[in-house]
Amino acid sequence: MSELVWGPLMAIYLFLGGLAGGAYIISALVDLFKGEDYEVLSKSGALVSLVSVIASVVVLLLEIKRFEVAPLSFLNAYRMFPGSMISVGTWILTGLLVISAVTVILAFFGGNWLIRKIVDVVGLILGLGTTAYTGLLLSYCRGVPLWGSPFLPVTFMVSGTLTGLAMALLVIPIAAYIMPKALNSFWELYERKAQFTDMLSQTQKYILVLIVVEMALVIIELGTGYEHSGVLLTGSLSLVFYTYIVLGLLIPLGISYYVGKLKAAGSTGSVVLFSMGGSALILVGGFLLRYAILTAGQIFH
Repeated sequence: MSELVWGPLMAIYLFLGGLAGGAYIISALVDLFKGEDYEVLSKSGALVSLVSVIASVVVLLLEIKRFEVAPLSFLNAYRMFPGSMISVGTWILTGLLVISAVTVILAFFGGNWLIRKIVDVVGLILGLGTTAYTGLLLSYCRGVPLWGSPFLPVTFMVSGTLTGLAMALLVIPIAAYIMPKALNSFWELYERKAQFTDMLSQTQKYILVLIVVEMALVIIELGTGYEHSGVLLTGSLSLVFYTYIVLGLLIPLGISYYVGKLKAAGSTGSVVLFSMGGSALILVGGFLLRYAILTAGQIFH
């Protein structure tokens, strides 16, 4: 087995990058097409995107061990555009950081309707670019079939959107309790149980579709990365991979289906509990997917 160059910190970086892009995709789509009924979800997505972008940069600096040596050396990445995929990603993440910050300001303090829509569209493009970049970064590493698959960026894009939606939903009740005054709209939505559970049951439909698409893409990814697929299916990473499949996909898939039945039965408390539990498992699965793919590509027989 070869020495691992990228470890858990790099997996966290990829996870946070995908989460940031996915959360903004959700924020923009909700604001563009769902209107005021889902305003809090849009705000939550923008907040998650902003915090995740900042966190991803910090994790990347920790991974390349630049805090102790030269904490500002990452600025060199801006000069290398477009010759380096890291540089491309740095510019995309920077753009998403700016757009997320502007969106948060417009969402919480008000702003021109047309400007908000323009920002949404620009941010949607950057969000898609960010989620795809986390896969493209690996794809540009030559000689690794599992990473070289054209389906890897798409897989990470779908997974990023799924984890972004899960985190945006999970943040709403958490923020409502932690900062009820600062985030008053979050608290008001959470207190209106009927409206909140209706939103949760509706979004579970999208979660279900995203999970099914991700499962299909993972199967295709395994087929195209045949040389390293054994590491995931029967090798040293099989436990991690199957934990991802069960905890991150199959159980949330079942929960998404079950929430609809709970909503029809009027069990509002159970709808919230199961939805939040499913969202937490999706986040765990999102990290395990990236850790498994990242590590498997570095293992050779």
